[in-house]
Amino acid sequence: MAQMRALSLAEISGDLTIYFNWSANALVPFRNGAADVYLKQNHFTILKIAQKLLKQVDYTPAPIYRGIILRHPVKSVLPHERLQYLSFSTDRSVAEHFADVMGFGSKILDVKAQLGEYGYIIEYTPKTSEILFHYHFLSILPYAEAFSLLGMDGPSEVMSLNRQKEIMILQPTEPFTNISLITDPTVRSR
Repeated sequence: MAQMRALSLAEISGDLTIYFNWSANALVPFRNGAADVYLKQNHFTILKIAQKLLKQVDYTPAPIYRGIILRHPVKSVLPHERLQYLSFSTDRSVAEHFADVMGFGSKILDVKAQLGEYGYIIEYTPKTSEILFHYHFLSILPYAEAFSLLGMDGPSEVMSLNRQKEIMILQPTEPFTNISLITDPTVRSR
């Protein structure tokens, strides 16, 4: 990826403002579901800007991974009826952490009771036209500045998103079929 100068909030205008507002809210949600509604209302603009940014970072399609926890075993994962976009990572180990019932959130939440006991990794290679956000955008757009203005530790938030290698895609209309079970409660360690 070629090094580009990062923009400041003052330099963002027009369609880039719409994209930035959506992506910042999707990355660090303040209101549950707000980014989905905003994406529905501004779908064309957000997708158009994402495609321009992907060209700037010289994106090449590659597999991405999503970790999920479900109550029951499945052979495929159906599209979620209320979600417009999904979060993935380019790093399988990040997805494994999210698919582990003792991983993400387990210190503050009873994951097994809330979500289930079956941890899956979804592997998917999206078309470029499906990608809404790539973690390389974090170095182009002023996310740290914006998050700091909201009272957060902006640089730390951006560092965490970079570490997660965050990718967001449009919710596919077809089920995910390339899935791997990594946590199975019916198999107990001896």
